[in-house]
Formats: sequence, C-alpha cells, structure tokens
Amino acid sequence: MSKIVCDKDKCCGCLACIVACMDQHYDETVVDAVSPRIHEKYTSPRTGLVKYVTKCCVHCEDAPCINACPHNVFVKNENGFVIIDDITKCDGCKKCLEVCEYDAVRFDKNGKVVKCDGCAERVKHGLEPACVRACPTGALSIE
Repeated sequence: MSKIVCDKDKCCGCLACIVACMDQHYDETVVDAVSPRIHEKYTSPRTGLVKYVTKCCVHCEDAPCINACPHNVFVKNENGFVIIDDITKCDGCKKCLEVCEYDAVRFDKNGKVVKCDGCAERVKHGLEPACVRACPTGALSIE
C-alpha cells in the first residue's frame, strides 16, 4: 500500500507541497476549492511552538470515503491510493466528507469531489508524488 506521510517536526511551512500539487493537478478554476485546507498551521497551546502539517489524503487502508459514497465514485488502485474512478458519478452529496477524519475531501465550484490521488500516475511510472518531490526538508515521504 502507498500513502503520503508528513513528519510535522520537519515541516517548515514553506507551502512548496501545495504549489507542486496545484501545478501537477489543478488549474485556476479549482484552486480556491483545493488550496485553503491542504496545509494547516498549528500552534501548541502548551509550548507555543508552531508546527505545520499537510491535510492531504492519507489513503486509508479501509477508506471510509469508498464505503460512504452511494455512487461508487472512489476506488483503491493497484498502488493502494484512493482515487476518483468516475467523477461524473459524483452528485455532491458530501457523504465522503462526513466520514473523512482527515478533512481531506473537498468540492470544486461545480459541487464535484476533489481529493489527493497520491499522484498515482507519477508513482505508477516510478516517480515520487509531486508534493514529496518538492518538499525541501524531507517532511513528506511515501510509504
């Protein structure tokens, strides 16, 4: 199984992962739906230290979004990534959003689901996901 892992102790908050993801996948029509929540800043109330963490899909082994979707929009591919199989089936019911504990599912301006696919095509050809490749601190990796 493949998944993208974020070591929040290494993340410097540079947002290179977001830029790489948008460059790889999205045009300006969906940027507003995708970019605000891909990356999150967290300040520890106890220590006051700032940490950053990616909010992309972790491609759960038993992905609840797959089971929650009444229209079979999602499938798990041969590399273990949860991908959108047929976007035309999405009616915007947001049942996948309700069950995703990682807040990794978003919707574009047309009400269609948008989520990380782990750069499945890149990985299929032996390349790293765009966000992992672009991360200057090594905070992102693929397992």
